[in-house]
Amino acid sequence: MFNKNKKAALEMSVGTIVVIVLSVSMLIFGIILIRSIMCGAIGLTGEVNEKVEGELNRLFGASGGEVQCIGAGGEPVRVTPGQTNIIYCSFKAKEAAQYTVSVTGAGSDSASLTESEINQWILAESWSGNISPADRDPKKVIRIRIPEEAPEALVFLDIDVTRDGSLISTQAIDLQISRTGIIRSTIC
Repeated sequence: MFNKNKKAALEMSVGTIVVIVLSVSMLIFGIILIRSIMCGAIGLTGEVNEKVEGELNRLFGASGGEVQCIGAGGEPVRVTPGQTNIIYCSFKAKEAAQYTVSVTGAGSDSASLTESEINQWILAESWSGNISPADRDPKKVIRIRIPEEAPEALVFLDIDVTRDGSLISTQAIDLQISRTGIIRSTIC
């Protein structure tokens, strides 16, 4: 009878060891998976920044101006309700100067959206900064948080750009409000 209990205890320990080995293996595979997802996300962020810079450079080539903002030419910028959306502008300063970007007006192609309602979505109505000739990094000049219940519509913002207090450009930024799918919004 004593030998039978020893055999059961040995079988139980082998089963426990197998469960522990499988658990550790699953933990390691989970860490590797999470690491690969995070590394992919970091790479994606770098690609997005490169695409923003590429788009701004393309717009500069087409307009030849001193200031160019995403959404001020070509296709409207797609923005997602329920998130903070950022509009970038890039500057080609001939000499160091103080630049200011201010939202001066707003509108929509939807009759259900008023200018005052759109103005409430804007988190900061102006941006100001010193730009040197060597500074080519895009600047986050407009942050807009569109409410979750906002209708899908084309929204436009009129902005004025000043250099050392003198108006140098007026641009219209086009934003297309569009929702993401359920799967994409859950994963991303």
